[in-house]
Amino acid sequence: MSAAKSKSSADRFKKAASARRAAPPPAAPEEAQPRPERGRTAVRSKPLRTTVDLSPADHKRLRRIADRLADDLDVGEVPRRAVWLALLAELAEDDALYERVRDRVKESRDDVDTA
Repeated sequence: MSAAKSKSSADRFKKAASARRAAPPPAAPEEAQPRPERGRTAVRSKPLRTTVDLSPADHKRLRRIADRLADDLDVGEVPRRAVWLALLAELAEDDALYERVRDRVKESRDDVDTA
């Protein structure tokens, strides 16, 4: 055996341990990134998927609206997603529209409750 090699496993383990002790300790995760405030959640960056079950008549109505918009805008197609997003934006900004939608939702809930 050469003089450069350790004579036993114990010697090799001591040598490895001393090499590890010589390295500076790794930074704690708290130092690398500040922790969020307690009670706050992370901001989601990926879109969320929502599905809606429509009756065939409602689906046809949505398709017709999207097709009419495509004709008005002189484009080949308006995605139904764009229709939903535009409706959500209008609903958030227009109090009268919000109240009409609220009334329809209340009516539909009343119909379900009495059935």
